[in-house]
Amino acid sequence: MQIIVLAGGEGKRMWPVATDKCLIPFLGKPLIYHNLLKIRAHLEGVKAHLPGGREPEFIIISNPHSKDKITEIAQSLNLNFEITVQNEPKGMADAILSAKDLIGGEILVLNAEDILDIEEIKTDGDVVLTGLKVNKYFPGGYLLTEGESVNGIVEKPGEGNEPSDMVKLVADYFKDGQKLVEYLEKASTDNDDQYEVALDQMIKDGLDVKFSKYSGVWIPLKYPWHILDITAYFLSSIDEKVYPGKIIIEEGAKVFDGATIKGPCYIGRNVIVGTNSMVRESDLEEGCVTGFGSDITRSYVGSNSWFHTNYVGDSVLEGDFGMGSGAVLANLRLDGKVIRETERTKLGLIAGKGVRMGVNSSTMPGVKIGSNSLVGPGVVLKEDLGENQKIIIKHESYEIKEYEATPTKYDQFRDKLK
Repeated sequence: MQIIVLAGGEGKRMWPVATDKCLIPFLGKPLIYHNLLKIRAHLEGVKAHLPGGREPEFIIISNPHSKDKITEIAQSLNLNFEITVQNEPKGMADAILSAKDLIGGEILVLNAEDILDIEEIKTDGDVVLTGLKVNKYFPGGYLLTEGESVNGIVEKPGEGNEPSDMVKLVADYFKDGQKLVEYLEKASTDNDDQYEVALDQMIKDGLDVKFSKYSGVWIPLKYPWHILDITAYFLSSIDEKVYPGKIIIEEGAKVFDGATIKGPCYIGRNVIVGTNSMVRESDLEEGCVTGFGSDITRSYVGSNSWFHTNYVGDSVLEGDFGMGSGAVLANLRLDGKVIRETERTKLGLIAGKGVRMGVNSSTMPGVKIGSNSLVGPGVVLKEDLGENQKIIIKHESYEIKEYEATPTKYDQFRDKLK
């Protein structure tokens, strides 16, 4: 069997996070590393059923600038793999066609960044599509099913126009991979749904396209706040028997007096958790420093970020993020309502790499800041800020007058404490 791993997308919806989705690190390793490792472990049993006992082959489709890094990851896992490049992000069909000369025999198509229980994916038919029942709109393909058969596919119908409650996952099995290639080459559309058009034509031509209902874990990475969901997933998977309290503290990390780490937590290589700081249910990647008296809660913190007397709640910080003393990332509306379009009631800042925040500045829940931007001292940021921008408070003037101090007597306050 060939495992086709789609890792070439550009992630338009992920702004301000610019790192390729599959290369975002969790627990010190890129997301695609975790997923390839899981797939390899599951497929160890498949090896015995293949001719000559050969290992399953991975075909990884990357974009040009991530090819070398993904190649390095696949090699570190000792995979039997080929890698091909999708030069432009033209969709799923174009990605598969970029590897058409490598495809032969049965294939399983998977997204590089989706969290799935691979053992739940069925491969008992000529074509098997996997669907998950949802109770709210998801910007993906929807399946029209009847029993164990798929009767049609509608890609991104728009909220309120869903033809069913069954979302199609990217976990597609084909007994004959070249048959898929043939249909993809013939499919024609003006929209970004060439892959779905090809599958729909298979159904119309009478191919046996089966439906498999999925009930396992599924965490897609479509929007930047989904990073928090994936962080929570990996933190929850930490083995209590290996890491008591579900807390991983990597080599070179230092935890100073009075600091509290409440698991599950990941403290990466060379991280410093400063005196009287608290880290709760968070992922702090390599080289982060939480200075005195900081509170980091349910957040993803990318490498080499710095804090000092700060509050960081439910935030996604891509990396190289710096906060001046007293700066705060608010994560909860006072009225308790959902934050923006996220359907989350708790969400702090989402920031690209290289963002800086001045002393006593703050951001309102759900605000986004583009890479290499600066929020000046004392600013309360209520709206998104683009890349390479600076926002400051500009004072027209200060007034200075004579002042005669009146000594304050604190005895009256001290008496109240008795």
